Amino acid sequence: MKNIIVLLPGPFLKRDYDRFGIEILKKNFSVKVFDCTAWLNRNFWQNYVQNVYKSKEHIVISCKEDFLKSISKINNAIVIDCLPNNRKAHWIRKFFKEKKNLLVVVHSDLIPLPKVNLILILKKIFSLILKPRKFISKIYNFLQQRHYSISRPVPDVSFLGGLAASNVNKSKIKINAHSLNYDVYLKIKNKETKNNSYAVFLDEDMVYHPDLPYLNIDRPVTEQEYYPPLLKFFRKFEKETGLKIKFAAHPKSLKKSRSKLPLDIDYSIGNTEELVKNSSLVLLHSSTSISYAILFKKPIIFLTSNELMKSWIGPRIDNFSKVLNGILVNMSVDTNERLNLQSLLKIDEHKYKNYLDQYIKVPNSPYLPLWEIFAQYFKENNFQEIK
Repeated sequence: MKNIIVLLPGPFLKRDYDRFGIEILKKNFSVKVFDCTAWLNRNFWQNYVQNVYKSKEHIVISCKEDFLKSISKINNAIVIDCLPNNRKAHWIRKFFKEKKNLLVVVHSDLIPLPKVNLILILKKIFSLILKPRKFISKIYNFLQQRHYSISRPVPDVSFLGGLAASNVNKSKIKINAHSLNYDVYLKIKNKETKNNSYAVFLDEDMVYHPDLPYLNIDRPVTEQEYYPPLLKFFRKFEKETGLKIKFAAHPKSLKKSRSKLPLDIDYSIGNTEELVKNSSLVLLHSSTSISYAILFKKPIIFLTSNELMKSWIGPRIDNFSKVLNGILVNMSVDTNERLNLQSLLKIDEHKYKNYLDQYIKVPNSPYLPLWEIFAQYFKENNFQEIK
């Protein structure tokens, strides 16, 4: 039986067990899930160690010695690479390539990125020059990321989660497929739609998201800059549209994020896809869960603010709204103009279809769970033939 090693992007949660199709893969392969978080970033690991999903496939890698011991009895593995770009991850990739293992990537959750804003970059550089230590740290991190991105070993096989993915990789073999969120869509698309007289907000844990320090990314706003305009807009929206807002928390959201929300907010975690399916309208910034809104053809309102517009995420939100011809609302701007619900319930079907093809599902790719496409491909193609 062929060996599969999954190199996780972070701590192994129940969500990852499902998203990476471990049950499907186990039917055809000997599966090991290498969780290198404790080695790559111990602080990040400590935040989630209590939530790690217990599974016999899961192996905690806390140092190079753990890694070498765990890999010593595994030969000719298919390695699914979801690691970030940094020095240790680079060493791991090179190790597998040098040992003639098959390196596979899944291009999922792609989003349309804005063009480089030179003015914004220059402003950022100028502000950092006034803080020499931070400036040096940022330059070092940027150059390091750039180096490991450019020198990253070329994958042997890529599974494409949209047409846009074909332009960002140089793999020898490219398999047309879809995003991981599309798998979730397949599971629930035929379920009965329930009462949809509400709007859902797709949270990104903008202030406390644990992936930001893990990936050396600045949080775009502070708690004081983010929550007041957001909650003020929520109150205006509910009053003027008659739709209550359900708050779909990010699946990695920490408890301190929840404490900033009023008690009357309808808050839930782990059911974003069903909340979108049963909603009338979707509110968001730039969440990758936008794919559910596209798939279920829900109207979208993009939310920004004066502070978000100044950050790295501001251009991303603006670009999202343009790509989908959606409504963009600046929550910081007080206006007496009422929100007209009927004008908000419109979508540009042509833009939605283009987004679906580019970022969610390659046209005419199989209507099967991604990991069934994966398993079918490797069952039909001998490992040696692929190499």
